[in-house]
Amino acid sequence: MLRQGLLIFALIITVLFMLLAYQHQRSQSAVRSVEHTRQVIAYINALRTYLLNLDNAVRQFSESQNPAVLDPDLICREASCPSASQLISLVGPDRVQADRLAPLPALQSALETGFGALQQAAAGGDATPPGRELGGFDKSAIEQIHRILIDTEREELNQLEMREAARTRGENLSSALVAGAGLWMGLALFGLYRETVRLIGAGIEAEQTIRQLSLRDPLTGLANRRFLEENERRLLANAKRSGKQLAVLAVDLDDFKAVNDVHGHAAGDAVLLAAARRMQQLLRESDVIARFGGDEFVIVLGQVEGAAAARDVAGRMVDSLCQPIPLDGGATARIGASVGIAMCCATGRETLSDLLAQADAALYDAKREGKHTFREAAAG
Repeated sequence: MLRQGLLIFALIITVLFMLLAYQHQRSQSAVRSVEHTRQVIAYINALRTYLLNLDNAVRQFSESQNPAVLDPDLICREASCPSASQLISLVGPDRVQADRLAPLPALQSALETGFGALQQAAAGGDATPPGRELGGFDKSAIEQIHRILIDTEREELNQLEMREAARTRGENLSSALVAGAGLWMGLALFGLYRETVRLIGAGIEAEQTIRQLSLRDPLTGLANRRFLEENERRLLANAKRSGKQLAVLAVDLDDFKAVNDVHGHAAGDAVLLAAARRMQQLLRESDVIARFGGDEFVIVLGQVEGAAAARDVAGRMVDSLCQPIPLDGGATARIGASVGIAMCCATGRETLSDLLAQADAALYDAKREGKHTFREAAAG
């Protein structure tokens, strides 16, 4: 009997240690997954910013014919600019993601080739002919790149949540085994049980971090694109049920790139935080503001009386963001905002994607008409 008891005791100890090792491995894996996702998302945003800087530089040159705007140091201040190939390597051996990202290197190469050709033409003093002012740049290519990067980011977060769900189920089973073993061993295994609970807590904390990362912008704490997508039905249903309208405002900060160029990225982050606070102060508690990345924001005004109310909010937002923003060290940043407005629900069949597309189109109209203003999308 003593020998059997010792064998049972040794078996329980072995199982507990194996369980602890397993839980420790899964907890560490969850933490690594969080960090990897942050790296991928950060690199996606860096690549998107770099490619959009290329596009913006070409468009500015087509308007001003000033070769200075084509300076590579203004496009990418890093020693090594982000690349689609590096993003594919960072994402890892996921075949679905690799297939999704496969067109990116060619698209990036085409944009960089067009940019290089435009630089050579500008250096030679050639004027950009009307109708070819984008120097080989294709707006549809930029939009395709943007969609690919957004889809990649969304898929990364989806896969991460699936892995976390599987890990949580495993932890629940492990917790049951630990509880049963604790009844057998009592105080002798109390220390091991406490350590197991600590590891489970670490896993839950990692899960909460992942959830927070998936629904919130890490810099400003605002909602993100995924939050709006998950709450689309509720926002549209509330507006229809109230008998009032819903407005979507696409907000893009004007002259924000100059803040990063002159004052540095830390100052740029401070300006984004200040801009986010100013916009929040102009909204009701029921309204939703989300950051889509870079200097792009989307605001959903639920239950507004009509387009006039949305225009009033947009006007006050433009006025507020045009005010100087103090920086550390006594410096001051000056930005502005262009706003596009889309109203819902004219047909009762609009989706959030439809409204975002309309608001983006109106935003581009505001940009073309001189910035620091707002425009409303035509009723569809």
